[in-house]
Amino acid sequence: MAEIQIKNVAKAFGAYQALNNINLTIADQEFMVLLGASGCGKSTLLRIIAGLETATSGEVWIGGKRIDHLSPKDRGIAMVFQNYAVFPHLTVFENIGFGLRMQKLPNAEVTRRVERVAGLMHIEMLLKRYSGELSGGQRQRVAVARALAMEPDVILMDEPLSNLDALLRMEMRAELKGVLAESKTTAIYVTHDQVK
Repeated sequence: MAEIQIKNVAKAFGAYQALNNINLTIADQEFMVLLGASGCGKSTLLRIIAGLETATSGEVWIGGKRIDHLSPKDRGIAMVFQNYAVFPHLTVFENIGFGLRMQKLPNAEVTRRVERVAGLMHIEMLLKRYSGELSGGQRQRVAVARALAMEPDVILMDEPLSNLDALLRMEMRAELKGVLAESKTTAIYVTHDQVK
């Protein structure tokens, strides 16, 4: 169970109050979209949940456990960024399996997970290619697959489709919702794009 609870979270950068008394509950396996203009604090909240930023005050809970004191690697969270962050010197298979190898999982388990998420993201035919040979949409699928392969309790997505053209963005958004529902992962998706 990966219900997320944000309790009275505030964040100040010097005199600037980026977040003020945020209270939010995201149900287990829910796909929550945080929509707002650039600079309104969406990404700051995401970074606090991920442990990349520390709240000035408040608490973050996942699955009934307070996690804001834990390091990012111990939170059961995967993150997909706007800029894909795929490694150009690795194949698609190696990119997706990178975090799994860092966890020293057995080769058979790495292969099983990589092949499963590649199938979910419809990129199984690209596993032997290098990321430099891929389109922007394909690279974004690799980034999402890499996050899903970790089998996280929560996946956080910070403007993950903003680098794609409008038509591909619409297609990927619909596909992403289906994939996340199938993977039974709680997701927070940050965007300023109001198109559904």
